[in-house]
Amino acid sequence: MGTPSIENAQGGLEMIAIVYNNVGSAGKIEGFVEIVLGFMPEALIVISHPYGSGAQTGVPAASKRIFKSGGKLLVTSSLKEGIELINPFKVYVFEPKDRGATEELNPEEIIEDMEKGNVMLVFGGESPGTPLREQELAHKVVWVGTPENIGAQAALAIALYEIKKKLR
Repeated sequence: MGTPSIENAQGGLEMIAIVYNNVGSAGKIEGFVEIVLGFMPEALIVISHPYGSGAQTGVPAASKRIFKSGGKLLVTSSLKEGIELINPFKVYVFEPKDRGATEELNPEEIIEDMEKGNVMLVFGGESPGTPLREQELAHKVVWVGTPENIGAQAALAIALYEIKKKLR
């Protein structure tokens, strides 16, 4: 079993891991998984630091859904553990500007990075998002669509749409 990849227009391989970090809601996990499978079913879905009902019922439901779709799932106890296991070329954390984002998402840059190696996109599951100490593990902290807080699932959908649009 290799790392999930997406074939680009030039025939090169691009690898992407999409992370839902620090999430305690089963419904949020299930919704996140549906968005990823809808836009990038080839991606490795990572759920890092699930807790509460997210861990008890969300992860099993997500695992079942991902398995049925032929996708791949990794569950880790922390974002740091996920980064250590996947060893991405670049890590992007998605946050609103008031939570640490320094620039807007550039989908072309992510695609260029995907051609060089694994890329990890991290979305915070619960308010206030990805803690600052974990943001320090990223190469970039970016916002998507608007610098305001639109929530992880909206940010995920916009980001994947923008990336997928550039891959066509």
